[in-house]
Amino acid sequence: MNPELAAALAHVPEIERTEKLLVDARKRLRDHPAGVAPDVARNNVIDAAVSAFQADGAWPANIGKDAAKAYADACVWEAERLARSRAKDSSELLAYDTRLTYSADALTYLGERLEEVLTGAREAAEILGDVRSADDAIKAGGDVVAAWGRLQGLVTDLTNLREAQWSLLLPRLRPGDAVGGFDDERRKVRTWRIYGYGEVRGSLDGVPAFVRQATSSGQYSESVLLWLARAGTAHVPTSFEDLQDDALAGDLVDVMAGADGPVVDYTPAVTPAPAPVPSKVYAHSSAAHLDHSQPAPARPKANATVAGPVPTTYTH
Repeated sequence: MNPELAAALAHVPEIERTEKLLVDARKRLRDHPAGVAPDVARNNVIDAAVSAFQADGAWPANIGKDAAKAYADACVWEAERLARSRAKDSSELLAYDTRLTYSADALTYLGERLEEVLTGAREAAEILGDVRSADDAIKAGGDVVAAWGRLQGLVTDLTNLREAQWSLLLPRLRPGDAVGGFDDERRKVRTWRIYGYGEVRGSLDGVPAFVRQATSSGQYSESVLLWLARAGTAHVPTSFEDLQDDALAGDLVDVMAGADGPVVDYTPAVTPAPAPVPSKVYAHSSAAHLDHSQPAPARPKANATVAGPVPTTYTH
């Protein structure tokens, strides 16, 4: 196992305990001797007796007891096998749920280890000066060679740290479940890693391409480590949400910010409702007669007159 991941998991007592239970349960299942199901064991005894009878005509005196004993012995084996198998399956679920619950604690530990690695890189950089290759370190000799060796060891630590980080951040499929719930999160985490997120806090503005490439590929170098040591923003996200905040940091737009001038007010204009206008009633108007079982309503009082026709004017 990745040593940094093993150390991170061991740092959380709950995870360490359930991981040990799982290892023990798997070993117990592997160590259980091979056997056969009870009905198979019983039929094997019966088949052997029938074959012997057909060969020499002799019938075993204790065939019933022998078959029953074979069945009973196989029941003991089967029960033990079932118990060990169930212990392994339930321990897998327990270890999965515990790791999911306490992954933030393990990631926090990785963040502390990252700071140790970066501190060591900064100390080595003070001795290295402008040296950026093994050949230059060998030419410089003395303490520079030793500092370069320490830096190479720290690159290995950084590689393992980031691998452990993504192992804890990438949601795993729950044992026994079909592919489903975490699909979208897994896709997002993988995409963010490809773009270079998860290395420094916040947006990727100012992060050089060779650092982003290292994040995507998982292959780190002395140059990447030294850049991260100088940047001051390197971190280990402690959750999916923490990583998501980094990924979205450069994508959020302030909708209230003006472009080159004052803020433009896009509030919709509200037009007041017009005052109601009474309907026009003419002398020839009549009220609606809705119920013909009742007398016709009285003619309404006129409040308007019909305008006269407009005389035709001919133009030549």
